[in-house]
Amino acid sequence: MKIGKRAVLRVGLTNVHYSEYDHSHIESRTFSVQQADGSKGTWQAGGLMKSARKLQMLALETFKDAGEDIISIRANKDFNAAAIERLSKEKIEGLTAALLPAMQTVAKDMSTLAETVTRGFSPVSQRANTDIVGFLADQELRTLVRGLSTDDRRNLMAEARLGNHPEIVEAVLRANPMLSGLNAESAAGLSRAGIAASRADDVEALRQMLAVYDDVLKTTSQVGVSLSGLVANSAGYANRFEKWRSGCDGSEALREWLGKLPARPQPKADAAATEEHEAA
Repeated sequence: MKIGKRAVLRVGLTNVHYSEYDHSHIESRTFSVQQADGSKGTWQAGGLMKSARKLQMLALETFKDAGEDIISIRANKDFNAAAIERLSKEKIEGLTAALLPAMQTVAKDMSTLAETVTRGFSPVSQRANTDIVGFLADQELRTLVRGLSTDDRRNLMAEARLGNHPEIVEAVLRANPMLSGLNAESAAGLSRAGIAASRADDVEALRQMLAVYDDVLKTTSQVGVSLSGLVANSAGYANRFEKWRSGCDGSEALREWLGKLPARPQPKADAAATEEHEAA
């Protein structure tokens, strides 16, 4: 899932930059999650991003409509400066009434996303009963860990917590930690590494969803700030709209949870390609 190309919407000499997304791809994203009763199910988490799409569309429509109204007010020769300022500020005031309910809906959906993911993502994916080869591979990896010296095992686990050795992490967490020579406390410390290893694609999708949310809030904030720039003595309004990009409890909870997951190391070839791209 990628953030789309940047676009611009202009009203007079004022403009707002925004991103175009593949909304159908984002909104169809599903996750396997553990339900409150312990059962597992498929959850269309991407559906929660519909409210972000609607907020972006509403913000852009409001920018166009309110911006054109303000330009028309300023061009009206029958209005003096005081009337122009008063009528234009009424249009700015209307932004809050128009956009705040949509922002509150997005905030509620982000809270649902954060709560469900942090509760429902298990550290590992269990193997199918018919996966004999997988069971044997896990058993061999656990035997390898158990056979290490105490210092070597401690060093291996420290590396695993940083996102390395994902196959070993999953093998250890699929069984009683004693089979790998670990106590329960040591194994518990691998949970975040296990999620990063077994749910790498899902974690990346969540990071992209959060990036989309942040970008939509930025666009919504920019709408208010840009329109305030068309009105005299409107610094107070601009300051209010600047605060709109600060996020919500759900987005910050999700950001904090993602921030604690170890980043999986890039293969050397991919890392070299990234460095070359950044240098260019």
